[in-house]
Amino acid sequence: MTATTTTHANDVARAAGNGGASRRKAASTKGRRGERATAAAGAAGEADTAPHDLLVPLDRLVPGDANVRRVRRDDGIAELAALIESQGLLQRLAVVALPDGRYAVVAGGRRLRAMQLLVAEGRMDAAQAVECRCFASARAVEISLAENSGREAMHPADEMEAFRALIDGGLTVAQVAGRFGVAPLTVERRLRLARLAPRFLAMYRADEIGPDELQALALTDDPAAQEAVWDGLPVYERSAWALRRKLTEEACAGGSRLARFVGLAAYEARGGTVRRDLFAEDDDDDGVYLDDPVLLQILAMEKLRALAEEVRAEGWAWVDCVTEGDGLALRRYGQASQQRRAMTPEEEAELAAMEAERDRLAEALETLEARGDDPDAGDAKEEVDVEAEMQRLSGALDALDDRIDAAHAARLTWTPEQMARTGALLRIDHRGEVVASRGLTRPEDCPSGSGTGDPEGDGDGDEAGAGTARMRAAFSEKLMRDLTAHRTAALQAALMQDPQVALATLVHRMAETVFGHYGRGNDVVKVHVHVTSDYSLAQSATGYEESPAGALLVRAAAEWGERLPGDPEALFRWLLAQPHEVLLDLLAYCTARSIDAVAARERSADQSDAIAEALGLDMADWWTPTAENYLGHVSKVKALEAVQEATGEQATPAMAAMKKAEAAAHCARRLEGTRWLPSPLRRLAAAPCPGEIEA
Repeated sequence: MTATTTTHANDVARAAGNGGASRRKAASTKGRRGERATAAAGAAGEADTAPHDLLVPLDRLVPGDANVRRVRRDDGIAELAALIESQGLLQRLAVVALPDGRYAVVAGGRRLRAMQLLVAEGRMDAAQAVECRCFASARAVEISLAENSGREAMHPADEMEAFRALIDGGLTVAQVAGRFGVAPLTVERRLRLARLAPRFLAMYRADEIGPDELQALALTDDPAAQEAVWDGLPVYERSAWALRRKLTEEACAGGSRLARFVGLAAYEARGGTVRRDLFAEDDDDDGVYLDDPVLLQILAMEKLRALAEEVRAEGWAWVDCVTEGDGLALRRYGQASQQRRAMTPEEEAELAAMEAERDRLAEALETLEARGDDPDAGDAKEEVDVEAEMQRLSGALDALDDRIDAAHAARLTWTPEQMARTGALLRIDHRGEVVASRGLTRPEDCPSGSGTGDPEGDGDGDEAGAGTARMRAAFSEKLMRDLTAHRTAALQAALMQDPQVALATLVHRMAETVFGHYGRGNDVVKVHVHVTSDYSLAQSATGYEESPAGALLVRAAAEWGERLPGDPEALFRWLLAQPHEVLLDLLAYCTARSIDAVAARERSADQSDAIAEALGLDMADWWTPTAENYLGHVSKVKALEAVQEATGEQATPAMAAMKKAEAAAHCARRLEGTRWLPSPLRRLAAAPCPGEIEA
């Protein structure tokens, strides 16, 4: 058969205005003529096996089963559609004829889907003629494999320079983005990289520099500065982070507290210059760099002083402002305590009513808890009703506690006498928000020997907290002490085996005292050691002596007791004669025995979590839930929830019908080997130190 050659209709369909539309109509007419030619080709059957070119209406093309690409990837289809719309179909589709007059595409499936997307969006006619090359069905797999083999993607550096050539040729960023189906930001990013010093693009092609490093260098448009920063760093430090740090070391990040406080708009309105990292995420303030930190400081102080006047108007004797201070800025100040004003008759009546209601609810809850602990109390249905009522009462108690706390807090106030002799400090926290600390006293205003108090406290004093209601916790006080005593023992056992962490723990405690984080002691060294003994731990921790941590600590106490001299006067001389390793081991043991993380209420993250993290402590290695130490002390609902969380096993009606003791034993068996832990024994994220918070 004679091959039909033609110019693809899409090559001319992109013309602007009505002329382009008329050309698309002519192309559709030509497509119908091609359809008649197709019918003739189909009549020839498989007798003629020579490949031949033909035009096929788009709506008569279907995906072919012989296409060797089985994994369908739709990412990039929209971009490909934009390319076809702007440039035409640059590569023909490989097809085979079907008996019903349609053609199966065996190579070019993504191009077919891109054109079908254009049809669906009304950007192409369904009868558009498409250039194809038709092959015999017997060669379908061979042709598909041949087209999909031996391909090599364009190197990103080549694409960058091609985009730059288009822009330099007169196209706008928007035009290039539209023709290639990408976002304008993508075009701008590629242009930024294309304009790097030619040396770096050559290195990129040779795999001597990575894309992250290129993006960091693109923070400056000056090729000389790019090369100076690169060459000025040792080879082993030429990371994207190091390059970005060198290029922005005199600038202030948009995510810093001063930049957040002042605001980018106010900074730019005063003439401040800004650099933006095109490769940062849209919501990443640290991708914006303010190049005039002095102006930023001036603007911050102006705004802070204006706020200070508002605070001064409240009646304070003085107001100080700091832009660089964090919580440590409060160290030099003392803290007065708010006074609790007298209650009005209405407030007294309301508080008395709430406290009476709290007592009534607490008594009702205790009664139900006692019934729940009785293994012979009621049937399964009654036990479920008791659990529901306990949950209702607990929720009501929590809500009432909140109201009582709020009522007490509302009475705290500053007296005019206090305000006349104290002041306030305004500072900017790490979020860029103003923190106002009121009721402060300057060191020179404090009476001799009075100290500065606890500037990090809430300022309520003992009187302020006297009437505050205690929040009801999820675990009883007895159970919390039991669990956290086991955790304390595990911390001690792990710490005494790690002298390095023990040394850091002791030095940390000493540094806290030396630098005034906590109150000073009265002894010479000013470090107190309060021993948390085996006896005290055994009072709270169920089965302490048989626990892994307890057994280890008891054995260590006996061993050290035998090694140390019995005479207290000889102890120091004995220590001086010991090798370094023995001193470290003893230091680790003594530091470990000072740990006391026993808590009666649900805890928040504290120093014990930092120590546990340093030790790699996993309480699942030291504690296993049993009916005696946990499951028998919580409600049946909580015990079954633990099993569900650990194993994914839903509670069955048979489990719900069990008595509490039976359910506790069943849950203990189901939890064996799961390493499940209740929340008081799970690791909490330790709060960052003030110095670790970004300025």
